Amino acid sequence: FLAPHSSAAASQGSPSALGHFVIAAMSSKFGMEGHTAFFIKAIAGLIFLMTLGELNTRCYCWAATGILLWGIMTSETVGFSSDDSVAVIAALLFVRAVPMLYRRALTIAATYPLAFVLPIAKHILPKYSISEENFFDCDGCSAEIANRRRAAIQELSAKWKKKYPKCADFSQELKKMISDLRFTSSRCFPAFNEVVQKYLDPSMALDRTEGVDVVDLDGNSSMDVSGSYGVNVCGYEKYKEFIQEGWSSAKKQGLFLGSLDKTVLDNIAMLREISGHPEVSFHMSGTEAVMCAVRVARFNTRRKMCVTFGGAYHGWWDGMQPVVGNDRIPADVLCLKDMSTLSLKVIEARKGEIAAVLVNPLQCFHLNQSPPSDPILSSNNRNVGPTPGYKEWLHKLRQVCTKCDIPLIFDEVYTGFRLDPKGVQGAYDVKADIVVYGKTLGGGLPIGVVCGPKDLMQRGDKTKAARINYVIGTFAGHPFVMATMNAFLKWLQ
Repeated sequence: FLAPHSSAAASQGSPSALGHFVIAAMSSKFGMEGHTAFFIKAIAGLIFLMTLGELNTRCYCWAATGILLWGIMTSETVGFSSDDSVAVIAALLFVRAVPMLYRRALTIAATYPLAFVLPIAKHILPKYSISEENFFDCDGCSAEIANRRRAAIQELSAKWKKKYPKCADFSQELKKMISDLRFTSSRCFPAFNEVVQKYLDPSMALDRTEGVDVVDLDGNSSMDVSGSYGVNVCGYEKYKEFIQEGWSSAKKQGLFLGSLDKTVLDNIAMLREISGHPEVSFHMSGTEAVMCAVRVARFNTRRKMCVTFGGAYHGWWDGMQPVVGNDRIPADVLCLKDMSTLSLKVIEARKGEIAAVLVNPLQCFHLNQSPPSDPILSSNNRNVGPTPGYKEWLHKLRQVCTKCDIPLIFDEVYTGFRLDPKGVQGAYDVKADIVVYGKTLGGGLPIGVVCGPKDLMQRGDKTKAARINYVIGTFAGHPFVMATMNAFLKWLQ
């Protein structure tokens, strides 16, 4: 563009008229030609400050290394030309990039597909509701069938209103005040929800329990098949006994927090026997216990990345839920395919980054699928029994984690004390480095427990005074919870 147009001009080394014009326009405006180097440094410095904390630290290290190499190779001491320096830096970068790109490609191949799809799909898939006009023939059925469906749901609605009048009134009032209930009610069968809610309110307000049944405000008895989301392992009547026994022991202490009593020591002794680990940490829910396990693993390994498998649920914490239900997809969690050889290779290839591998043994019933839940219309389609080869898979995973010095965490909040008194560790004869318990362990009250070895349960650095991993809770080890837990553990023995 600025080159001379004639051979005469070229021989004289002078720019063309157009070139003169552009140079004059550029140089005469501010007269800053002598300060170009300063402005380049200023731009680089500002970009660095603006992206500080947003980009990976390695990006800055690579940039600084490249600039340093450029300076050294083009110096008078080394004497490389600019072209040679670029070639050397490109070659070094290629050597460094090949293993990294291999790990990236391996990770992509082993990643649970929904972890890729959901971040995009959640911004695209519209939320819609089928109107009542189209509700009964949405599958293209005949008018006769649609009318029969309409009559059937109206008949069922009338029966419900007659059978559950107090429950319906209670539910309507409660939805005005409790966001949890609005959420659980609105997420059921999303496209059909509006019409279903109009005719059939699924809420049940309970008055009491009797044996295996729950009794609502209207006096209707229904057999509980949900097990209270995994809490009910030994039956309602037994939990009433645990709570009564626990209260008789703990009522003299009241709100006794901070200090621990003999009941806690008794619980710890039994938990050490069950888990096979010397140290125990108490929390108030399964989610909170998983948060603790992940934090202590990251702190003591000095690594950030965690591995989960195939849509497994590890609580509602947004730092560990990489698929449906989490709007913030965590960048430090790899959600890999369950029972996949590629996943084992990823763990080996990225062992220097991985702080822990989490396993929810419940996934053996629905491998590489999201757990049955309300957002999924067809949810009760699990096969009976665990997936063949799951035990062998856990043993392979154990071997890889041991080889790579990566803590293996079993999230037994749901499965603990169901498959075996010692949970999956006992049922499949494989030992985890950290075990998380919850739900039924509280004997009917909220609980979360983490068991592990001393080196992984440390909350402080032995050599760095200011490096502390603050994991604690006001109500951890509450006397009433400890007493009901004690009753449950003794029953388990």
